Amino acid sequence: VVSTQSTGSSGINAEYGEVINSFFTFDHTMSKFLALILFLAVLVLAVGSSNCSLKKKKLNKKIKQYKKRCLSKGFQSSVGCTSASVNRKLGKKVLKKCQTIEEVLKKCDFSCPVDGGWSDHGGWTDCSADCGGGNQTRSRTCSNPAPAFGGVDCDGEAEESQECNKSQCPINGGWTGWGAWSQCSAQCEEGNQTRKRSCSDPAPAFGGADCVGNGEESQKCNTQPCPVNGGWTSFVAWSQCSTQCGGGSQTRKRSCSNPAPANGGRVCSGNSVESQRCNTNHVR
Repeated sequence: VVSTQSTGSSGINAEYGEVINSFFTFDHTMSKFLALILFLAVLVLAVGSSNCSLKKKKLNKKIKQYKKRCLSKGFQSSVGCTSASVNRKLGKKVLKKCQTIEEVLKKCDFSCPVDGGWSDHGGWTDCSADCGGGNQTRSRTCSNPAPAFGGVDCDGEAEESQECNKSQCPINGGWTGWGAWSQCSAQCEEGNQTRKRSCSDPAPAFGGADCVGNGEESQKCNTQPCPVNGGWTSFVAWSQCSTQCGGGSQTRKRSCSNPAPANGGRVCSGNSVESQRCNTNHVR
């Protein structure tokens, strides 16, 4: 029968002893060997499951002792605790004692809380608009240091935003519609007329481009020939008198061809032939 007395860290449970004793009651050699293997496994489990040898009250006392005798005197903690800043070095005896205390606390899974700290903000993102007011953001992480062992998280926001590119957007100019044509410069024989538009729909602003093209255009008008009114030529010579004596008559003519009427022009006014008496003397 194997004894089940407690070890320095904790006693092996009485139930484990009963199991081992039951195995060792077998007479068969193989059964005894298997029982020995099982005993060793139970022993490892028992010791491994109780690394911390301190009850809660004693653990708290050990923590206070660690803070007072070690941390307050500048001992460099390896479990995340903050040490006091002191100018003198710890003696070897105190240093050894603190290391021993820390090892005990480690077995009890003790570590000081580490409060989270913000990293620096990263760069700003590209603005969401080129002009007229956009938005951009930048972020930071709670990793300087990251919270650990129950420490508090970082206070504040991980992301911040700001307005950007608030200047007015350029407005490119746009033409209005064309106005009416002006009066033709001539009634006939080809004149000229113009029409206009303005770069005001919209007008260029805030560095926007001006309108492309001309604000005025022209065209020919009234290209038809002008009317020509008829004009008389001079009268030609009188014709021969119709009689030698006793009174006759003679005529002369002209034509409406100086110029001839054209393109709807008026014809000549008056007669093209005129007459007069001639040889009015009497025969003796």
